[in-house]
Amino acid sequence: HKVNMAALPSNSLFWAALLLSCVTVTEGTALGPNVMLRGNVSMPSVGAGSMGGCSPDGPMPEQKCGQYNASLLWLKNGGRAFHDALSYCNQFGTGQAIKDSGVPRKEVFLMSMVPYHLLGYNNTRRAVEASLAQLQVEYIDLVMLHHRAADISEWPRELCQMKAFPEAPVAPNGQASWGPPDCSIDDPTWQTCQDESWNALGDLKSDGKIRAIGVSNWRISNLERMKKMGMELPAVNQVEAHIGYVEDDLVEFCEENNIVVQAATPLGRKMPALTKLGADPVVTGLAEKYNKSAAQISLRYLLDKGIAVIPSANTDQYQQENLDVFDFSLTRQEVFNVSLLAPTCRGSWADGLQKCWADPGTLICRHQNGSRFHCP
Repeated sequence: HKVNMAALPSNSLFWAALLLSCVTVTEGTALGPNVMLRGNVSMPSVGAGSMGGCSPDGPMPEQKCGQYNASLLWLKNGGRAFHDALSYCNQFGTGQAIKDSGVPRKEVFLMSMVPYHLLGYNNTRRAVEASLAQLQVEYIDLVMLHHRAADISEWPRELCQMKAFPEAPVAPNGQASWGPPDCSIDDPTWQTCQDESWNALGDLKSDGKIRAIGVSNWRISNLERMKKMGMELPAVNQVEAHIGYVEDDLVEFCEENNIVVQAATPLGRKMPALTKLGADPVVTGLAEKYNKSAAQISLRYLLDKGIAVIPSANTDQYQQENLDVFDFSLTRQEVFNVSLLAPTCRGSWADGLQKCWADPGTLICRHQNGSRFHCP
């Protein structure tokens, strides 16, 4: 039917009320300092992201290294959770800092990740054993599969050489050169790789080498498949999330299925709108109201949506700010207002991609009510 627009009220208050009546705000359970993972494993809601270079296997250089120094400072400031990954090539620095700090191992929550070039049952077990050796620990609190798949353009993948993988070919630049795992060649959908690696993590958890297991960059369809197959669901799904980019449909699904969402890029890779006062009027206004920094507002927004965060910081000031986010909360209206922001990172809403890193299998659309979802 055709609508006579001239016959409708012209009052702006009418249209505002109509818009608000159609809007639904996706609310998660706001997180406190700790969140309980499935299996009764407690994880700090704020952890330290990767914070600098370091040798993967040691020994520690005389002048120390970035990851070591930042990790030691994080522990001094009261931080107790560390996110790292085998492919970051700096886990030795984290482990050595924990040993030198005097903080008991049981008080520290360690996270690591299995890279996609090492997916497959046996490869995954070797990857975890390598991480245990580099971190110099007997168990890791949370191990995640770093990616569900890789684009063909990723190969060969060049990374640092490691003692655990002497068979890796060496590229002209001295880096180890990796090709795709055999499971992805046998099954180009990568589902065999996913299943084998997930089974390996489950077995390692049964062996006491891992306390909780998770995934990274998993979509709803991947999680639904696991559920339909009767597989153990992840304790954590780590994805990109920050002001301007939150997949509300994924967050809702994970909360309904007792999966904690963790933001890999809570500050949008230091996006000015999220980290600098004056760059965005909404974030700046909230920072002034609560006497906090722009970055603290950005982190609190995610925590209020039920999303754990792992910001990176290697200075005393920024580390203390990242930890000092539990003495205030945003109101429902403030969370909604922030959810409508769309600061530019790498993509734009025009191309459907408002991400800080690209994932060829994921394009995000936006509902009229402001929530995000996977485009059909």
